[in-house]
Amino acid sequence: MKKGIIYIFLLLFLCGAVCFVMYRKNSHFSDAYNESGEENLSEDLEGLSISKPAGFSGKVTVIPDNTEINAENLQNNTYAALMVNNDTRECIVAHNVHERIYPASMTKLLTGIVVCDAIDAGEISLDEVIELDHEISLGNIYAVQSDLTIGSKISVRNLLTALMLSSYNDYAVILGERISGSVDAFVERMNAKARSIGATCTHFSNPHGLDALDHYTTAYDLYLIVNKAAEYPLLEEIDRYSDYTYTYEDGSGTVWEDTASATNHFITQDEYLPSYITIGTWKTGTTGGAGNCLTMQVKIHDTSYTMLVQDSISKTDLYEVYSALFNLAQ
Repeated sequence: MKKGIIYIFLLLFLCGAVCFVMYRKNSHFSDAYNESGEENLSEDLEGLSISKPAGFSGKVTVIPDNTEINAENLQNNTYAALMVNNDTRECIVAHNVHERIYPASMTKLLTGIVVCDAIDAGEISLDEVIELDHEISLGNIYAVQSDLTIGSKISVRNLLTALMLSSYNDYAVILGERISGSVDAFVERMNAKARSIGATCTHFSNPHGLDALDHYTTAYDLYLIVNKAAEYPLLEEIDRYSDYTYTYEDGSGTVWEDTASATNHFITQDEYLPSYITIGTWKTGTTGGAGNCLTMQVKIHDTSYTMLVQDSISKTDLYEVYSALFNLAQ
């Protein structure tokens, strides 16, 4: 009888000890993120090779799965659409925002971010001249490509500017190989950067955005990416150009001139843009899998919005959808 009572007390003691340990473990911890949104690693993680996303710091809009907002007129002609008021963090439009999509050349926003990071780190400079020492084959005869040939010499500044404006796919390859030694290594860096800003449903397999099964993102992740790109003054400066004329040398030393033109029809004024709207960071994209895409950060009556439309019909319809979304901000 006495032994039974002792066993019962021991069992109660063990249960109490386990409950106490679990309480301490789950109630006493430091904040995962500080006020700036940067990650705080605890001492036991220091020195370990662990990649953790920066997460949501209260500065972004969190949109639950399967959320559809003001999407009634979008479901028949768009793969995805998103409009967020960055000042209030209110979601104005949401359609398929967490569904996988092909990003097309919107990929180059992340390419540009990684290039700017390399510039800031001193790994490469805007004035550095790169000589093309091999032919670049993109495996797609319809892919936009420059006239550069083996032996051509061109500056990093010109490569990056024409990449962002005219979407030359070979320029993404040239920059990636120069910075990381290979396209694959550069893409690893892109994916790590995506994770670091919370774009954890994104996986890129190339730096230019041509369709591939393992090259995908979501409208929500692109919202995070374009907002991150807007933090880079160099990319913001480039996105203000409608045209950019630059030169390069071919293998024989002849100097050639090229003009990179913006692919955003609002920038080139091929599509009407009301005077109360100012465009900031942006990127277009067009492939068979992605359809016609445009994501951008804009100011409408001095209020900041991030927008994305991936249209399945045509470029004309893409800009018509944008005009309709502008009206929702009135």
